[in-house]
Amino acid sequence: MVMYHSGTGNTRKLAELVADGARSVKGTEVKLVAAGELNLAEAAKADGYAIGSPDYFSYVAGEVKAFFDKILNDGRFTGKPYVGFGTHGGGGKVLGVLETLADHCKLKKVKPGMMTKGAPAGKDADPARALGQALAQAAK
Repeated sequence: MVMYHSGTGNTRKLAELVADGARSVKGTEVKLVAAGELNLAEAAKADGYAIGSPDYFSYVAGEVKAFFDKILNDGRFTGKPYVGFGTHGGGGKVLGVLETLADHCKLKKVKPGMMTKGAPAGKDADPARALGQALAQAAK
């Protein structure tokens, strides 16, 4: 599952690239979902999570934080693989926050996440897809 919040569309574009990478792994089914529309029961059935947020004052979007609040101490999520990604306008600290929240929720980091300043550009496509591929492979 690729879950994200996007106020301007930048993080959604990055989420789409991550999802494309995950889909490139044979047998992988990917659901792309905005954090505010997330169904927790459906999310619990996912084998892994790519979680993305814009950097809002060096913190995650409220919708993304609400996801972590809901899964904290929910055993259905414990030990599942995840990757983090985010966009920023100059701060670029949200990835560390994502990783801290995921660690507290006992998700297992597959590999270091990625950030882009503004919308992902051509040079960002390959690393974003590689992030999705790594998640898909870890979730098998």
